[in-house]
Amino acid sequence: MVRGVIHIINPYDPGKFPEDISRRYGIPEAEIISLSSNENPFPPPDSVRKVYEQAYSKINLYPHPYYHDLKERISDYIGVDEELIAVGNGASELLKMICEVNLEAFDPVTIPIPGYTLYAVLAMLMDASIRFVEFPKYKIDGDEVVKNDGKLIFLCSPNNPTGNLVPEKEIRRILKETEGTVVVDEAYVEFSERSHLHLLKKYENLMLVRSFSKFFSLAGLRVGYAVGNSEIIEAIEKVRLPFNISYISAIVAKACLDSLDYFKSMRDKIIRERKRVERELSKFNDLEVYPSDSNFILVKINREENFETKFQESFERKGIILRNVTGLLGLEGIHFRITIGKEDQNNKLLEVMEELFN
Repeated sequence: MVRGVIHIINPYDPGKFPEDISRRYGIPEAEIISLSSNENPFPPPDSVRKVYEQAYSKINLYPHPYYHDLKERISDYIGVDEELIAVGNGASELLKMICEVNLEAFDPVTIPIPGYTLYAVLAMLMDASIRFVEFPKYKIDGDEVVKNDGKLIFLCSPNNPTGNLVPEKEIRRILKETEGTVVVDEAYVEFSERSHLHLLKKYENLMLVRSFSKFFSLAGLRVGYAVGNSEIIEAIEKVRLPFNISYISAIVAKACLDSLDYFKSMRDKIIRERKRVERELSKFNDLEVYPSDSNFILVKINREENFETKFQESFERKGIILRNVTGLLGLEGIHFRITIGKEDQNNKLLEVMEELFN
């Protein structure tokens, strides 16, 4: 029989996808705009596409089991020794393995909210004791986190879903005072350019987790990496599944690291669009727009509760998917997360907003 904890865990909710909207409303998938999953709207450059196509000739072969080439390129990119880097099937797998190698049953895990819900799911799978600490709008107070000290402390900077950064002084305070390991999720860090990599030299209890899904446009290939404490990195290498990243994923991720100028250019476009969309959304009286350092915006809708369904369906009938995060721990009222798309996609978003609120 399955373990008892499985019966009380709710499956991770990934939101709706174009296939779902197509089936419900009969809209061709190609016409649907997904502003739900924080994906990069721009594909990788042609140079990466060519590497992807060339990799086809080797998909019948296993990749090298230790991914030295990829780790070496990541090392060059972030300026951290290869021995302190572990790679995984997306950042999610690395978060899972960090839990697996650190947690015994009933170990305390501290999770500030509102935050990424997967942290709690992964910790519960290890029978850990979860300590949720609420910080409105994810304005982290390091002293309050330390009061609820855990063997693992999960922070997200920029945070999902609020989009804001955790101030470095608060992270330093936590690292200095806690006896546990502080895991900082930096999946969206390239959109803010305010990483905490430099803290690794001073704090051995810091782990950073990053992704190729957002900045590098590889959400469909599933590549991530963790950086930090050598003991934890070694432990991850012991427990990860053999060949956990496909040959194609590894070689394409490496090619992306060789095309940084392109991705920085696309990042700059996204940030310009984010600022424009923030300004336009702020004009609607019934919307509260959270300031963001990422590739998405969180909005609170100051309307009656039954407006939630009308709001969501108004967009979906027009072929636009937003992420409904209403009811997420730490959020009160109606909240939707909006990924920043291309200019024309964002214009369609704003057109529907105009219809709803003016």
